[in-house]
Amino acid sequence: MKKTSLPIGMHDKLFKRARVTYQIERTISDLLIEKGFNRIETPTLEHFEVFGDEVSSSHYNLFDKKGALLSLRPDITSQIGRVIASTQVETPIKFSYSGKVFNYHEEMRGLINEHTQAGVEIVGFPVEEAMPEAIFSAKEALDKAKVPSYRFEFSHAAVLQTIFAGLGLSGEDKKRLAIDIVDKNITKLKEFTKAHPSDFDDLIQRLPYLFGESSQVLSEARQLTRNEAILAALDEVEDLIEQVKPNLSLANLDLAQFPSMPYYTGVMFKVFGDKVPDAFVSGGRYDKLFERFGAKELTAVGWAVDIDSVYQAIHDSLRQGGAS
Repeated sequence: MKKTSLPIGMHDKLFKRARVTYQIERTISDLLIEKGFNRIETPTLEHFEVFGDEVSSSHYNLFDKKGALLSLRPDITSQIGRVIASTQVETPIKFSYSGKVFNYHEEMRGLINEHTQAGVEIVGFPVEEAMPEAIFSAKEALDKAKVPSYRFEFSHAAVLQTIFAGLGLSGEDKKRLAIDIVDKNITKLKEFTKAHPSDFDDLIQRLPYLFGESSQVLSEARQLTRNEAILAALDEVEDLIEQVKPNLSLANLDLAQFPSMPYYTGVMFKVFGDKVPDAFVSGGRYDKLFERFGAKELTAVGWAVDIDSVYQAIHDSLRQGGAS
């Protein structure tokens, strides 16, 4: 009998869902092109080194006929880094894209392993111009797609990167600490600081609480550390929030936010809705990505919107309103 079941994490989209998700992708893509972002399309398959120096168990990997290890792309930003480093593309430049990305999640977690994304990359522009443009274009994309409600949450990659670098943990200890921070496990974090005392103890223990209205979070965080790198990061994210806040309906700060991609180096942001567990949008600054491909360091800011999450938010809104 021929196999009719789908691989773990893969799903068919039928009829209304297929039509609406296509319309969302097209609507956002057309908006970005109209705003002057150069459309780019990258291959679904790449050499695995494009996405990291080591083989990742969360990527879909396969060998070609010559034995080279390839990966189904887990993100598109890394591919754009490869494009800039390997072609004659001149910077500064703004890209927009859409397409499928693949990330493997463990069985029985009910997560989707294939997602449709659309997004932008703003490369080589001054960060004080690029970051607000990224945030406002993400907001405009969600509004154009008619997402009913959402909130921006900001953070800075340097906060947790500085803590982890200063602790000098082994691989296993680092992994456990990361899990406890993501889970906001107050008890485990206190136990960690007792086992690994450092100048970051107060900050680590309070990470689960450093979430919410930006001015309150920043005020408490500054009282918990004297580390210059972290204080500079707090200043940077505060300046940005003050700049963009008048144009956002709601903007919070979460200092326990981990980078959604390892190449983020500066201010990061995610966009959440009340009814959807996953972020609509993930974005941030990633100046160091291009050096991985032998190119010079470039200021870069980008974001990606998850089309499937946007569909879910719109679908739930229509259903609650009585539409079919």
